[in-house]
Amino acid sequence: MLTSLALPIINNQLENFHYVLMFINALLHLLFAGAVAQDAGRLHHLGQKPVLVSGTTWAFATLLGGVLTATLYWLIHHSTFTRPKLREPYHD
Repeated sequence: MLTSLALPIINNQLENFHYVLMFINALLHLLFAGAVAQDAGRLHHLGQKPVLVSGTTWAFATLLGGVLTATLYWLIHHSTFTRPKLREPYHD
């Protein structure tokens, strides 16, 4: 009898936890997409073009793809593996 009473409570808690994870995931996607958009704008200001697609497309792709797309963007645009000679010092 105790398990039949506790089961709806546990299911409700799991459902709430799922919604919290979805919210955190959506927030991370928004934050990373904003960071990619800002960085693409900074690259444009320095006279460099984003690789493969426009900065807006990178930001939209990051909005959909999240952290993995942001990591790919960083590897292509800021890693010394791909662009060692284009490193510009960034000063605020």
